[in-house]
Amino acid sequence: MKPDDAIAHIDDVTADGPISVVGVAGPGDSLANEETFEFFEKMADKQPDLIKCMSTNGLLLNERADEVIKAGIDSLTVTVNAVDPEIEAQLNDYIIWHGKKIEGVEGAKILIENQLAGIKKICDAGITVKVNTVLVPRIHGNHIEEMAGTVAELGADKYNIKL
Repeated sequence: MKPDDAIAHIDDVTADGPISVVGVAGPGDSLANEETFEFFEKMADKQPDLIKCMSTNGLLLNERADEVIKAGIDSLTVTVNAVDPEIEAQLNDYIIWHGKKIEGVEGAKILIENQLAGIKKICDAGITVKVNTVLVPRIHGNHIEEMAGTVAELGADKYNIKL
């Protein structure tokens, strides 16, 4: 949905009754889509009282944290499935980083570093951060406590395990 279409949709929905939250969770990763920021800028003008939420895999979070903060995001959800690159590499074969495919542990390191540094920046700005983990018991079931502790130390407000 294009930003103007999304705004029109929200206008239609709010005409039927009040809502309190609007969120963006794609297409693809929200931070890889320039239209995400265009949408939130327009939302701030049209519906300034709505709580603005965004979801991301966090690959671009460190480098785009200032834009997230400037966009007035109230709540950010980041999917983090490991803080150990050896484990992350078992869950994701590769990342696409600035147009380049990076495989295995090398890609996992880049993903995790960007997720954690970005979470810290967003938390330091006072934005609510929720971390989601998709549980794969045989791969990272014993890693949950370390992940939860790591993101808590960075300031994450909530930690959610998806089964």
